[in-house]
Amino acid sequence: MITRREIEEKIASVGDYVKMDILSGYLKHPIDADTRKFVMVKLAGIYGDRGMHLEAGKLFKNAAELNTTFQGKINDFIKSGEFFIKSGDFDEADISFKKGLACANSEQKVQIKIAEKEFYKNHAKFLFDNDKRKNSMLAYEKLLNLDLNSQERREVQQELLSLYEKLGKIREYYILKKSV
Repeated sequence: MITRREIEEKIASVGDYVKMDILSGYLKHPIDADTRKFVMVKLAGIYGDRGMHLEAGKLFKNAAELNTTFQGKINDFIKSGEFFIKSGDFDEADISFKKGLACANSEQKVQIKIAEKEFYKNHAKFLFDNDKRKNSMLAYEKLLNLDLNSQERREVQQELLSLYEKLGKIREYYILKKSV
């Protein structure tokens, strides 16, 4: 049986793409659950660093299923949700956050919801700053459906109005303008 230490030694002196290949290979072989979780998290981290957010999200989601503690599951589901948001797969992000909420107590649920809002805000702003208006609009629309206080809701609506105007979405602009 391959141990975590052997895997760490094998990937210590190689580049990221070789690490990805080696770690992906280990996932195809029978290894104990703790080692499998280590490989998934390590691989997800490399994918995240390389901008392969969808793959990183999937790996964190799978790692969360293997986790034995509720806090560990919550952390992995949140990380998974963050990467799914960055990849633009909001449906998968919703699933990850809901699974995280299912494992959480009432105090942790509040923290998860705050983290989810922040991930959407940051991602929408990042997209807007990089002139990806349509994707930014989709992220802001998704954010508008979350549990926002009145100040946050106004800010998101103002951003959406600006985006609708720039994208030529006149009908959406006037519908939102009436509700503001």
